[in-house]
Amino acid sequence: MQNEFINFKNKIFLVTGSNGFTGKNLCKKLRSLKATVIETDIRERKNNKFFIKANLNKEEDRKHLTIKIKKKFKKIDVLINNAGHIPERKIDYKNKFFNEDFIKLNLNSVAYLTESLIPLLRKSKNASIINIASIYGFLAHDYNLYKNTNMNPSLAYGISKAGLIQFTKLTAAKLAPNIRVNSISPGGIFRKQNKSFIKRYLNKTLLKRMGKEDDISNVVVFLSSSLSNYITGQNIILDGGYSIS
Repeated sequence: MQNEFINFKNKIFLVTGSNGFTGKNLCKKLRSLKATVIETDIRERKNNKFFIKANLNKEEDRKHLTIKIKKKFKKIDVLINNAGHIPERKIDYKNKFFNEDFIKLNLNSVAYLTESLIPLLRKSKNASIINIASIYGFLAHDYNLYKNTNMNPSLAYGISKAGLIQFTKLTAAKLAPNIRVNSISPGGIFRKQNKSFIKRYLNKTLLKRMGKEDDISNVVVFLSSSLSNYITGQNIILDGGYSIS
C-alpha cells in the first residue's frame, strides 16, 4: 500500500549515521520507495556508489563530505540528520559529569551540514530537513528504569537533543517557506536491552511495547512526502504514550 501512495523516484536523500540500527532500516525503506540515498557514516560501506565515509565529529570530514556531495549532485530533496552519539553501555559516565562528544555530533554536526547544504536544498521543489532527536530532549531521565543494569543515561545526551529540538524550530522559521524542518523524538527503541529495564519501561508505556526501527522510518517517510506539506517546525513524539503516562 505504501508504494502505491508514496514514490520517491526523483528524490535525493542524504542520511547520516547510515550504518546504525535506525540508519540501515531507514535507507532500506527509502530505497524500496525508489529514492536515491546518499549515505554517510564513520564506518566504511563497500559496494555502495552513493556512500561517503565521514567522521562528523571532525570539521575536516564534514567539509570533505559537503564538497563531494556538491560536486556530484545538483540538489538534495531531504536531509536526514540521523547520526548521533549515544551512551555506550560499557562506558562508565559516573565520573564524567558532561561529555562534549554528544554536543559535537548530536548538535554541532547537524548545524554544520544544514547550513552547508541549504543551497542544494533550495533547488528542490519540496525540500525537507528531518532531525532525529529523543524524548530525553524534553523529559528528564527516570533513573529507576536503569537500576541494576549496565545502562548509563547521560546528561549531555539529553542536553544535546534538547538543543536539537530548539534548533529545529529556529531553523524552520529561518528557512520557511521554501524548506520544511521537523524533528522526531523517539522513545525507547528495542535493542535487546536488559530485561528488567524493558519490563519497567513497558509499565510506563501506554501501548505496552518498545519502539521499532520501522516506527521511526515510517514517520521519516511521512515527513519526506507531500503528505506533510503543511507541517514544519514540529517535534513529532514517537514514544507509544510514554511521555504522557
